[in-house]
Amino acid sequence: MSLHILYNIVPWGFILLLLYIFIDIFLDFFRKPKMTNTKRIIFYSFLFYVLSLIQIKFGGITLPILTQPYNFRVTVPDGLFDEYYFIYKKTTMNVPSAIFYNLLLFIPLGIYLSILFKLNGLKQVVPTVILSCIAIEILRFAFESFGLVLALNNNMLIKTLLFNILGGILGYLLIKAIFGMKNRLFAIGH
Repeated sequence: MSLHILYNIVPWGFILLLLYIFIDIFLDFFRKPKMTNTKRIIFYSFLFYVLSLIQIKFGGITLPILTQPYNFRVTVPDGLFDEYYFIYKKTTMNVPSAIFYNLLLFIPLGIYLSILFKLNGLKQVVPTVILSCIAIEILRFAFESFGLVLALNNNMLIKTLLFNILGGILGYLLIKAIFGMKNRLFAIGH
């Protein structure tokens, strides 16, 4: 039996992000700044969001590398009815909260895409959000196959992927509505 430790990547990533920020600020003394301070803060917060998103979706890095994918399996030794009730309870009770959580988790992605990468219109945002969500899932599967993260039960993969995409699109629509209201308020004031 070997000991596998699950590492949280956010503190290490945050330290690397702080190091990057200090180097970037230091280099600005010798070069002309490429970004305004507001855009720079938004970009740094985007990097921290991506780091936290990867931690939440992957669940941490496991070292030493797992030789076999680890699957969560719980058996109920009681009767047939108890087993069906256990399966029903585990597969249906947490679904609304998981759906809401996946939707909420990807709303900032749509906001950042709109602000940082200046994506205008749903024709640009929808493919970018779809590709981002699929890339995260492919990366997670690759890490699972290499034994770097725990293999989770992927019964709801399509459902969570759809709500991740919907959350990103909802974030874009939300920021566009906020900017639209701001523009209308300033137009009324002048």
